[in-house]
Amino acid sequence: MSAIEITAVVIALILVGIISFFAGRRMNIDTRDLVRQLNEEHEQQLSKKQAELDAYRDKVHAHFDKTAGLFVNMAGSYKDLFDHLSAGYDQLGELGIDKKLPDRAGALLDGPEADAQPTQTQSGMPEYKNMNATAGGSKDD
Repeated sequence: MSAIEITAVVIALILVGIISFFAGRRMNIDTRDLVRQLNEEHEQQLSKKQAELDAYRDKVHAHFDKTAGLFVNMAGSYKDLFDHLSAGYDQLGELGIDKKLPDRAGALLDGPEADAQPTQTQSGMPEYKNMNATAGGSKDD
């Protein structure tokens, strides 16, 4: 190869290198813009999803608050009904028979006699004595 051919090849390589460098920088700028645009889109999507999650969380809290309020109202209504029935029983019922209703509404929720103490069996399991199937009632009823 002659010196002119070698010089032409070197100049061609330098020109290809310079063109590649500027083309790469141009593509890098386009890529940065694309990455910035994608970041903005993802941030918007994230903000939207976070707002949806917050709205859903608020709905769940509102649902449970309303459920708790309704449950309290229901318990109050049952207590009023129990008090009414108990008062009617005391006024209208026969006084000579055993009392079927406990003295307070909560006793029905306490389950078997609250004062009964468990005793240990040989297996280590507690055994409840003198407990009736229903609060205030007897096994013979």
